[in-house]
Amino acid sequence: MEIKAIRRKKSHSLWRGFLLLILLLSRTCFADILWSEDKQRLNVAINLLPACLGADLALANKLSPSGKLRILILHDNQKKVALAVSAGLLALKTIAGFPLDVEIISTSDIQKPVLTPITALFVATPGIKSEIFNNWVEYKQTTVFSPFSGDVERGAVAGIYVTDRILPYINLTQAKKAGVVYKPFFLRIAKQYDE
Repeated sequence: MEIKAIRRKKSHSLWRGFLLLILLLSRTCFADILWSEDKQRLNVAINLLPACLGADLALANKLSPSGKLRILILHDNQKKVALAVSAGLLALKTIAGFPLDVEIISTSDIQKPVLTPITALFVATPGIKSEIFNNWVEYKQTTVFSPFSGDVERGAVAGIYVTDRILPYINLTQAKKAGVVYKPFFLRIAKQYDE
């Protein structure tokens, strides 16, 4: 009888230790799995970008010579994040019926000349300088899309607006500079920022 009780206690001890280990490991793993606000915004943005680009009445004029929508993913020394965004966009395959050409570029490479038209510059990391937004909008007629808070006000053409629901967020002044002409229906549902 005592042997069974000892075995049962050892069994319970092992089981408790195992559960404690699982609990500790799960907290560590969940810290990586749970998304910060920026990661959540990126995830939403990948799904919202097609609506923002597809609502541009002049989208067909912004194709590369090969007939694709060329999208650059801009990051600031966080290539893994840019790769994840790239994979998400490539999974879409097309936007508004046009195939995608997705490339990754870092802020350190941004000054290199880009010879072919760029449909959109997708900002994949927060804290990118607003001068970069303005240069791409004004001089390269590119839709700069950033999901990060404050970037539309700082010069991105489009992004996301979060309240009790998520809406496209459009900077009308920057959209004009980039040559973006949005469909009226899209403008009715989007949150608008006008400088």
